[in-house]
Amino acid sequence: MSGKTLIRGAHVLTAGPAGALRDAAVLVEGSTITAVGPYAELKAAHPDAAELGGPHDLVLPGFVNTHGHFSEGLITGLAEGFTLWEWLHALIDPVAPHLNRASAYMGTMLSGIQMLRSGITTANDMFCSDPGADEPLTPGVVAALDELNLRGVVSFGAGDIPVGSVTAQLEEHAALLESAEASRLSTFRVGVGAIGGQSEELFAASVELAVGGGHGVHIHLQEVREEVTATFQRYGATPIAHCAREGLFAAPTLAAHCVWVDRHDRRLLADHRVGVAHNPVSNMILASGAAPVMEMRALGVNVGIGVDGAASNDSQDMLQAIKSAALLARVHAMQATAMTAREAFEMATIGGARALEMDDVIGSLEVGKAADVVVLDGSSPTLANIHDPYQAVVYVAGSREVKDVLVDGRPSVADGEVVTVDAAEIAERSRPMARDLVRRAGLAHLSELAR
Repeated sequence: MSGKTLIRGAHVLTAGPAGALRDAAVLVEGSTITAVGPYAELKAAHPDAAELGGPHDLVLPGFVNTHGHFSEGLITGLAEGFTLWEWLHALIDPVAPHLNRASAYMGTMLSGIQMLRSGITTANDMFCSDPGADEPLTPGVVAALDELNLRGVVSFGAGDIPVGSVTAQLEEHAALLESAEASRLSTFRVGVGAIGGQSEELFAASVELAVGGGHGVHIHLQEVREEVTATFQRYGATPIAHCAREGLFAAPTLAAHCVWVDRHDRRLLADHRVGVAHNPVSNMILASGAAPVMEMRALGVNVGIGVDGAASNDSQDMLQAIKSAALLARVHAMQATAMTAREAFEMATIGGARALEMDDVIGSLEVGKAADVVVLDGSSPTLANIHDPYQAVVYVAGSREVKDVLVDGRPSVADGEVVTVDAAEIAERSRPMARDLVRRAGLAHLSELAR
């Protein structure tokens, strides 16, 4: 989208200092937001600007999905009834050796389309697989993100336990870094699948790559009680304390889950400015527990919301995740005041950007920031009567109400459909790949598609 575009809404929720504005607009020039203010004033000042949105719509910053796994894009809706470690053994471990660059591309396409349709403009991903024998896998993720026009923070979930080569893990990191540096929208982070999945040699190499190389980190931390117990037995410390002691947190770190964290763990997260990705839907599906989100936020920890993987959520719908975050907090605390709609909205936007230390670029509608903008359709019956715009977003809206999505000023969704690819064609092309993957993984007995 070239030139100027004026994006109008009955409510513009900036997630910034301006708060919520009535009958307002966002002016986009190229890839940048250049003005936010009353619609009438901006229209008068820029009469030739193209227009999006309308007098009944909601205009928001793009949602920041702080945790996910494009590696699971072809195995959605398999193997329910397991807790995390059982699920890893039953599904992820059999599939991982059979992923390749083509399936990385296609899994990212499938998940990315769903993300865009639910208003996600930035996806922080960890691709979990065995390193590619013939060619690196993870460049397929970057290729798909570029094609979709979806901003990515990409990492490879390295792990060499029980088997694996440290060299192969580092080579996959290097290939992903090279792809991200050549990309318009993707940036690289060092992925640590989990403390328990890395040898001491690989973990030390991960710390060196992140801190010495000036990269951020994406890691799973304290998702389940068993992880905390196993790490304490191995190192005499919780995973969070171990990471702090070994220097990992000297790099900007995003920690996924943080469900089983005590007061000391929470204080370490705050002291080291570790961002947290809260994944309410997958935490409930895998019966992992309810993360103490509000307790962490009270200490100053930046907490965002993640949809998690397409095999553990299994939806890639951010609006579902935002609503679930608010509801899970209320059920866990048994208090209707535990988390407000405004707090959930902030976590999904500027909170996620802060957790990734990208809030100078994304997360709010402010002058100078990247033009990542979402328009919700106020002409739909669902949003016909907006009494409270924050509640309308968090409790009322669904992905059907996502009308337009701009990423870096370019349209990714128009009138509810992705514009850079043919979604039906992608779905058709994915089916034989998913069928073959499940069969090769020995999981055909779980899949109607593979029978």
